[in-house]
Amino acid sequence: MATLFRVIRPEPRLRLGEAEARALAPLVTQWLERGCDEAELAHALLPGLPQPMHSPVAILRDRLQRKLPPERAAPPPTPYAECGRCHDPVPRPGICRACAGLGTRTVAVGTGAGATPGGVARARAALRGWPRQPAAANS
Repeated sequence: MATLFRVIRPEPRLRLGEAEARALAPLVTQWLERGCDEAELAHALLPGLPQPMHSPVAILRDRLQRKLPPERAAPPPTPYAECGRCHDPVPRPGICRACAGLGTRTVAVGTGAGATPGGVARARAALRGWPRQPAAANS
């Protein structure tokens, strides 16, 4: 309810009583649950209001229902997790074999002691399924 009052505050023609705001609160909650913030809500409710305005609550209800954004898709699951101790990629949440004392750490060919922090970060990002970064042009 407080969110609705903050959003409509700049428009004096949209004065609501407490009972009216309570009636609209479930619709505002749906917007917030779908990841919208107050600025997006204001952009949907305030522009282009009719002149004269006979029923502010009816206009707000109509706009909240009609302009309700679609539910945002959940992010895809990451194919790998990180070791809880060394943060190396592992196939399941927990710790890797090396940190559990069940084996030695394997080093990928070409990484060894000369691996750069940027290269390690890019490798982890690739294993997590993050969007690829364009490769730097070779000089």
